[in-house]
Amino acid sequence: MNSTSNDGEKLEKQIWEDIKAKNWKAVEDKIAEGFQSVHPDAARDRAGEISLIKNLNVGEVTLNDFKSTTNGDDIVVSYMISAQETIDLERLPTKPAPRLSVWKKGASGWQWICHANLTPIP
Repeated sequence: MNSTSNDGEKLEKQIWEDIKAKNWKAVEDKIAEGFQSVHPDAARDRAGEISLIKNLNVGEVTLNDFKSTTNGDDIVVSYMISAQETIDLERLPTKPAPRLSVWKKGASGWQWICHANLTPIP
């Protein structure tokens, strides 16, 4: 793997650490202005994703099966996640589920520009 591929894995692990620690400034600083996500219930913009993330309570997180590709200043990273997540007191399934993110390198470092989470939100 080249170092950029490893960057994708590092970026995902770091954002999950920040979410788990409820380090909201670090999370918000990483999310680009034009961010978009898709979830089974809806697509979200930056504000909608931040609101969703802030309602998450995350316990143990296991990330694996990383696949990263680069295209210019972008890294596309897919992976499997098993996470203890609770939203509005509802425990989400912990079985491994796929996720997909896109990160863009900018003047202020890497920015999260896109995320796909197809795990149903109860």
